[in-house]
Amino acid sequence: MVRWGWLRIVGGALLAGVLAGCAASQNPLGPESEAVSEPRLVGTWQYAGDKSGGWDYLHVFPSGSGSTLEIVAINSADKGWAVLSGYLTAVGERRFVNLRIVEASAALRADLDKQAHKDSYSFVAVRFDGDDRLSIAYPVEQLHAAVKDGRLAGETVGDYDVFVTDSSANIAALLGGLGEGDLFKDPLLYRRIPAAAP
Repeated sequence: MVRWGWLRIVGGALLAGVLAGCAASQNPLGPESEAVSEPRLVGTWQYAGDKSGGWDYLHVFPSGSGSTLEIVAINSADKGWAVLSGYLTAVGERRFVNLRIVEASAALRADLDKQAHKDSYSFVAVRFDGDDRLSIAYPVEQLHAAVKDGRLAGETVGDYDVFVTDSSANIAALLGGLGEGDLFKDPLLYRRIPAAAP
């Protein structure tokens, strides 16, 4: 990771930290004023995949007007944590979360302070299997390829890292045009932890 390492942390907060590269974007997929509500996302989620490492728990809270979210990610092993703000953008039938980092544990904050593009966005696609299973996909490979071959404006570093400078509409069009199997070819899986009875 050369310059956009903080997005591995941001994306990792939703993706269990298991990423091949990282993607930053100057623009979100859509404006916050057009955010969509997705009540099923609110709650506590535990990583249920077979990949090792990364964030164990995601706590998703409604914030502000109800269409924005606050996400607290926790890694039990190293006591790492991150707080992110986000909101959902509808791209056709799909839902993407636009993310920005708010705060992080000391070790993560030290890494964040060294990075460029700190105010950039990252986004993930979310898909539900009922109300208690959540699949998350981070489209880093697709964004990298799109910038590298000129379909989106931006710059790439190495084989995986990308900073997208194109418009929200162009990014949404690209991601909305991906096949389900391409976008969710290797999703990270979470299961809902039921709320404790009062």
